[in-house]
Amino acid sequence: MSSPYNLSDELTGLIAHIEDLLGIGITLRRQDNIPDQGLLVDDYTYGSGKNLILFSSNELGILKDFVITKNCIELLFKGVASGKGELQVLSFDEISATEGMKQVYFDVLKDENTRGLDIAQRKKLLFHLFLLFRNTLSELPWSILSNIYISKKFPVMRNSQMYLLMRESMYEMHALEKANESLPQRYYVMHNAIYYARDMLLAYTLSEYRLNPMINIPELQQFRALDMKDMMDSRWSRSHWYHTKVVGDAMSNILKLSLNSDFNKEPGSDLYYDLYECGLDITNRWLVMMAMQDWYRWEKPDHWRSAIEKQASTEESILGKIFNG
Repeated sequence: MSSPYNLSDELTGLIAHIEDLLGIGITLRRQDNIPDQGLLVDDYTYGSGKNLILFSSNELGILKDFVITKNCIELLFKGVASGKGELQVLSFDEISATEGMKQVYFDVLKDENTRGLDIAQRKKLLFHLFLLFRNTLSELPWSILSNIYISKKFPVMRNSQMYLLMRESMYEMHALEKANESLPQRYYVMHNAIYYARDMLLAYTLSEYRLNPMINIPELQQFRALDMKDMMDSRWSRSHWYHTKVVGDAMSNILKLSLNSDFNKEPGSDLYYDLYECGLDITNRWLVMMAMQDWYRWEKPDHWRSAIEKQASTEESILGKIFNG
């Protein structure tokens, strides 16, 4: 690949390795309004006919290289799985989406924050939360694995990696803060706990204490010096940050059960496919823990693309069943 951007030797070699292994071309593009972690638009998932990695105009030097590298690794996972005919994505149909949206509706009615919402607000919330967790669970497991892989194979990118992880953690753990009063606490806590679990695992795996959310996240710092007796105090049990820690610790322990791949193996199809399957296992364990295993289905990417095309009519149909009987 010829690139108009100045890339490190490590990244140039990785891109050549991917293009040779998968028999594809990779296009890089700098663009405004791209999230810090970049954006991967790959043919395997989107059927776009190209494999495009977008990165922010604000990212330069080794920071830019890290963002591109992370997306390249995730492209590898998908490409190797697709080559084996095993690539699956979280998708949904009207039956599974009905399971998810009904459960969200029941939780809206039970939670003291949301039981007073008017019908229009309730309707807007159901599919929003259903898709939020689908999208998060479709990305985060493989993001965790790519970060571990990079830490072992590309140590020169360590500082950029830490900077972006800490910045992303701060953003994601506060992403729902403004809407907190209009969300069932269960979903606010589970969303934050997913990122808490990621950071706890990476802090341990990368031997980087700064990633520990009880150091990096101001609202969680108050729990660092508390023993179990203090944690059980009723004033903490009412805090959604307390529940984030409790659920996040459990989700982090589940992560450790899934991480059984040897990251030190020689780079190649076997390692990349092992890590792809590891991502599936993480997702399935988290879905069961959050009681969402019936909300989504593992399907080929074309099923998901079809589901997204029909999502407006699917949402309308389900809302009709829930609110009109």
